[in-house]
Amino acid sequence: MRQRLLLIDGLNLIRRLHAALESEADATRRIERTQGLCVDAMAKLVQQFAPMYVAIVFDSPAKTWRHELFPEYKLGRAPMDDQLLEAMPDFAKLFRFNGWPCLRLNGWEADDLVATLAYKASEHGIQSMIVSTDKGYTQLLTEPNILQYDYFAKQGYDVEWVEQKYGVRVAQLPDYWALVGDTTNHIPGVKGVGPKLATQVLAQADTLEQVYADLSRYTPRLQNLLSGHLEHCLFARQMVTLRTDVDIGIRLSQLKQSV
Repeated sequence: MRQRLLLIDGLNLIRRLHAALESEADATRRIERTQGLCVDAMAKLVQQFAPMYVAIVFDSPAKTWRHELFPEYKLGRAPMDDQLLEAMPDFAKLFRFNGWPCLRLNGWEADDLVATLAYKASEHGIQSMIVSTDKGYTQLLTEPNILQYDYFAKQGYDVEWVEQKYGVRVAQLPDYWALVGDTTNHIPGVKGVGPKLATQVLAQADTLEQVYADLSRYTPRLQNLLSGHLEHCLFARQMVTLRTDVDIGIRLSQLKQSV
C-alpha cells in the first residue's frame, strides 16, 4: 500500500454498469446485479492500485453553481432511470459497508469535489488515481501526481494521450473546449469552430486571451468566426474548468483504508 488516493466517480461507475445490464427485464434484479458488479469493480480497483486512501464521490441532487450561471446546463441529457435514482442511497450504504468512504456535498458536482481532493493530495506529494470515463478530468493531468483511469476500457490517460487525442496541451484543454463547445453538458462553443480549427487557433496562442489579443495572425475566415466571441469563450471556459478550491470539510485521514 502506497501514498495513493483512489477517487471514484460514483455515478459514472454505477450508471455504466447498470446500462450494461439492459437485457435484465426485472428492474429490481437489475439493481441488485448492478450493486454486485459495483462491489466487484471496487474490489478489483483497490487490489489493482493498492491505495492508502479511497473516496467514492457523488453529485449533489441540488442545482450547482454552473446551473446558477447557465440554466441550460446539461439540458437535454437523458435522465437517470427512476428505480436507479431511488436506489442511490443503497449504493452508498453498500460501499460504506465494505469500508469505502462516500462523499457528496450539497450544491457541488462530483467533478469539482474530485478535482479538489486530487489537488490537495498532490500538494502533499500523494498520487491520485481518478477512475472515470469522463474526459473532463483530463484537464487535471497538468499535475504529475494526478492520473486518470478508464475502468471499462482498461486504459489510463496521461499528458501524451491528451496531446494525441486533442492536438493541444493539457493546460489548453479548457480553452479548447470553450472554442468547440461541450455537447455533453450543453455548453455551446464558437459557431463554425470544430476540433480541427480549434487546434489551429491554439497552435498560435497559448490561451484565449492571447488569441483575442491579436486576431490578425489568423486567416480571414478564422478572424470572422472568432470575432466578437471573447466574452462567450471566457464564460464557456469558466463552465468547463473544474474547481479545485471547494471547502469539502474533511481530512485526508478520514479516507484512509482500514486494511
